[in-house]
Amino acid sequence: MPGYEPTDVPLYEDRQTVEREYRRAQQEERPFFAVEAYDEGYAVTYDLLPAGYQLAPPAESEVNERLTREIEAIVGDESLPTTEVSRTVSASLGNVTFFAREDSARRVAAVVSGLVLDEANWVEARPPENPAGTRRN
Repeated sequence: MPGYEPTDVPLYEDRQTVEREYRRAQQEERPFFAVEAYDEGYAVTYDLLPAGYQLAPPAESEVNERLTREIEAIVGDESLPTTEVSRTVSASLGNVTFFAREDSARRVAAVVSGLVLDEANWVEARPPENPAGTRRN
């Protein structure tokens, strides 16, 4: 099953890198998946639309369940600093923000990467019309 180990999840530390890598994903018609650094903390982001796919309903449900369990484990661990964590997850786009620590974001990203990046969990999707160079999430 495809996916990342926490230490292998791509980390993009500035907006220019994020935008460049997102454009590259669009050009190569592959998913965008990364941990992104912000002033407020770290975010986990995925977008399957550059590849022309979205998650099948069972996989989308499983991603939501795994995210819930992993976020609850992090928030419940008194040794880990937490901030309010927000998430927006759909069949094609996902964004979980903000983790106080990079390793917490990587941990969450690794948990869902196997499901999100496994082509067996994808169904064809048609991205909405989007002006060139504009991110969907």
